[in-house]
Amino acid sequence: MNFRFSQSVLATAIAMGLVSGAPVQAQNAVPVAEALIAEQRAAMARVGWMDGVWRGTVSSSGPEGDIELVQTERIGALAGGTVRLIEGRGYHADGGLAFNAVAMVTYDPAADEYVMTSTARGMTARPWFKATAEGFNWGIETGAVSISYFARHQDGVWTEEGFMAFAGQPKRRFLTMRLERVSDTDWPGVGTVGPK
Repeated sequence: MNFRFSQSVLATAIAMGLVSGAPVQAQNAVPVAEALIAEQRAAMARVGWMDGVWRGTVSSSGPEGDIELVQTERIGALAGGTVRLIEGRGYHADGGLAFNAVAMVTYDPAADEYVMTSTARGMTARPWFKATAEGFNWGIETGAVSISYFARHQDGVWTEEGFMAFAGQPKRRFLTMRLERVSDTDWPGVGTVGPK
């Protein structure tokens, strides 16, 4: 058994509650799990306003020049409300797809922090994520570059600004997004696979 495989087996066993770092009595296992799930749900409820279908515009400036797209987002909960799945799509004026990104956000009670994973343009990142009273902030630092986004929600309108900063230089805004809520959605909960 190689080291990577044994790590995977151990992680799976821990996730299933088969192994623990400390002795746990069987009668305590379920209440602990329920308490952790309740904590996750409470944390994720802070960004529950995102659920639904959104449409608007996004403008950005970068190496390709200035770009403006029609932007859509669809967000829904999974795993009993402990996870938010987000899909963003950017469209050219002619309707062609220019950009497609997917992200997953959850909350880790043990670390007392949100956990985000995102994939777009062939790259996967694990940005930091923080819920705020107005919406949420998220970002990533890679090498000498820091990228941060500030999202706000008010009266069915989602606005978000993105900033980039190079080491020793002031940050500059490179992205502005404005979305309006279109409808509810049952995505991604629909189409689940049953036992038969």
